[in-house]
Amino acid sequence: MPPECELCGSKDAKRKTKIDEAILSVCDNCVSFGEEIPVIEFKSVKKEIPKIQELEKVIKNNFHIIIKNSREKMNLTQKQLAKKLSEKASSIKRIEEGWEPHLGLINKLEKFFNIQLIEEMEEKTLGKRIERKKLTIGDVVEVH
Repeated sequence: MPPECELCGSKDAKRKTKIDEAILSVCDNCVSFGEEIPVIEFKSVKKEIPKIQELEKVIKNNFHIIIKNSREKMNLTQKQLAKKLSEKASSIKRIEEGWEPHLGLINKLEKFFNIQLIEEMEEKTLGKRIERKKLTIGDVVEVH
């Protein structure tokens, strides 16, 4: 609902005018009593950035084999490696069995063995956005 005209009280004050150093909200009929001030309207503009394939960091599938082989190359037992990394031997045993370690331990292992356990994997995207208002079953089903 537009504000009231500050001169006549009508409920349609869409304009601004300057009368004796005062700026008033006025209707179309009362705007001529002063010097009209143009109303600046701001429009929000959303600029869509094209979606680029995003990279997701994941631990390599064969991380446990890489760790075990690296440990064996250095002639270390699981217990010796755990001590050098200030970790529990049971943690090293579990990692070599395929349990995924936490990020802090992954970083320790990468640094200690000078290996890379984290890789960047491209996230699948559905391609260009469809300009239809309604989706069809063909838009969402992937046929193999």
